[in-house]
Amino acid sequence: MNKDFKIGLIGFGNFGKLAACVLSGDFDVRVFHNSKQKKYFLDAKKIGVKLAGIKTVLNSDIIILTAPISQTEKIIKDISKKIKHNALLIDTCSVKIYPCRWLKRYAPKNIEIMGTHPMFGPTTAKFDINRKNYKLDDKQIVLCPLRISGEKLGLIKKYLKNLGLKVIITSAEEHDRQNAKTLSLVHFIGRSLSASKINEQKIYTPGYAGLLKILPHTTSDDWRLFYDMHNYNPFAEKLMDKYMESGRALQEKIVEACSENEFDFNRKMIDKIDKRIFLLLQKRFQHARLIGKFKKKQGLKIVDRKREREIINKKVKQTKLDKEFIKKLYKIIFSEAYKWQK
Repeated sequence: MNKDFKIGLIGFGNFGKLAACVLSGDFDVRVFHNSKQKKYFLDAKKIGVKLAGIKTVLNSDIIILTAPISQTEKIIKDISKKIKHNALLIDTCSVKIYPCRWLKRYAPKNIEIMGTHPMFGPTTAKFDINRKNYKLDDKQIVLCPLRISGEKLGLIKKYLKNLGLKVIITSAEEHDRQNAKTLSLVHFIGRSLSASKINEQKIYTPGYAGLLKILPHTTSDDWRLFYDMHNYNPFAEKLMDKYMESGRALQEKIVEACSENEFDFNRKMIDKIDKRIFLLLQKRFQHARLIGKFKKKQGLKIVDRKREREIINKKVKQTKLDKEFIKKLYKIIFSEAYKWQK
């Protein structure tokens, strides 16, 4: 325990509260949060830490950012030149390429920097703020050293291991590549199950029970975290597309298995694809209607020939379909879309 060593936290959301609780047992922890709501002061009192001004927090030996990634770049930019000499600045975002890039871009050379991602949250750590209880045994934490002395990194690793954590040191790119599968995809599946009203059943298999176990870990965080782990991970979108396409390929196999012959199979698939096409067209025109409302407010013309050419040229490059067919098809789509916009 070293109460002379000061750690500053910026952000006091769900994870910030867990971090404050863990660290306050060994260090002097100061917390800055931009909300003045009474509940944050009450939670700080429960944990045994005090909310402090930003100057006090930035005068710490280690500053840990526990704010959402959507705010992280601005925070790093705003505070980097106000941090004391030789301090260590750390982020805890669930993606690493962008935060590490921001740390290197904005942090002056007289402070050390490191990206981290605790692979757990209040739910998986079984955090109870009232009892100050948590369980970190065998949980993982990823460290992406950027500019930090070997001695300090060694001390941090030792402390984290003493908490029961498994320390993984890797690059920001490798972290995001793997996390697109182990975090983004898992949360996508969990949210999809929840939206589909998939829940406990009276009759179930062990596999179904195992599937439901991901729900508490993937649906308890706020939506902002869910959006951030996808929008700020450069590997997530491609993986989601592959996952969705794999699902459609499996549906095709199911149709094929119940078809009488190849002719019957292909007709069934055409019917299914047509259904999907028209549902997508209906969705497209609904978005077109909203764009029409925006255009009217801004005084913009409904017809946009430049946009038409851009869309057609893009689709010509993306597909192997005949260019003239694409032009004719989009002429019909554009015409209908403009009707929805008027």
